Amino acid sequence: MLLSRVLAVFSAVALTLSSSSIVFGQDESDAAAGPLTINWDDLLPDGEMEELARLYALSTAATNVDHFGAQSEQIGTFNVVEELIGETVRLPGFVLPLDAQIAGEVTEFLFVPYVGACVHMPPPPPNQIVYVLADRPIMIERIWEPIWAIGLLTSDQTHSGLGSTAYTLELTEVESYEY
Repeated sequence: MLLSRVLAVFSAVALTLSSSSIVFGQDESDAAAGPLTINWDDLLPDGEMEELARLYALSTAATNVDHFGAQSEQIGTFNVVEELIGETVRLPGFVLPLDAQIAGEVTEFLFVPYVGACVHMPPPPPNQIVYVLADRPIMIERIWEPIWAIGLLTSDQTHSGLGSTAYTLELTEVESYEY
């Protein structure tokens, strides 16, 4: 039951936050036009949704939800889409600050596909969480509002108490997300 809810959330988020889909093999004139706009489904290699379903079916985390603060087991893989590594991308999502600073400024955060990820549900798979590092602080007034994160995507893995990530984004710009 939880597996179907989690998969439904991933699908709904991809549809809700996606304004376009990835097009591989951009030539240099396309790259000059700006960052490659992607959605969360684009971060999943071929066959990854089936693998995720298999892993959830094998896990006790599918039935073990703790609404009182304990972190649920993270399920998934660190498999990445190699064609995206080294690309400047634009991805919509939600901020989970790792270094809350004065007045809402953040330089380090997890970027997730849906609001509330990593709180009391199992965290998204590692290849559905992006670790983001900014050279200078950005202002996050309301973490429940989506933003566009723009920057260089790498396959550097990170691990925190909120979840592990398969991707890292070197943030260069943030844009408001308009519904």
